[in-house]
Amino acid sequence: MSRAGIVSIIANGVKITGTIDADGAELQIDGEIEGNVRGGSLTVGDTGMVKGDVVSESVTVHGRVEGSVRARKVMLARNAHVLGDIVHQSLSVEMGAVFEGQCRYLQDPLSQSGPGAPASPQIVSERPAASNFGGGNSVFGEPSSDDRMVSGVIVTGASS
Repeated sequence: MSRAGIVSIIANGVKITGTIDADGAELQIDGEIEGNVRGGSLTVGDTGMVKGDVVSESVTVHGRVEGSVRARKVMLARNAHVLGDIVHQSLSVEMGAVFEGQCRYLQDPLSQSGPGAPASPQIVSERPAASNFGGGNSVFGEPSSDDRMVSGVIVTGASS
């Protein structure tokens, strides 16, 4: 049976401790997850909270995430609060969203998060301050020629 169109919901008031592997399925979190979450499409609802790292094809945050986010498409809604780093291919942030961390564009952000690979960026050895991203030790390492790094919040829209 195909999982397309079926959404697994963690309801408001439900607290789960441990890793969730949704194996490519859609996941709606309205409760609280204390652990890493992996899925095909993840939505953290207004009342939802994830305390752990998130790896997914698509992540939409209306609630709170305390940990790193790695996804092709990341959307932070106006009432989102993200405390952690974001690695993305596409990032949109609505006015009013709170994002405390660093973000990095990668053409394929999921390629580094296969089986056995870390779900979050790793701290690299210290480098001279002139080459650091964000003015301190970067959790992202050195950029390659096809990467763009941005510190702070990105607001998407048409440019003139």
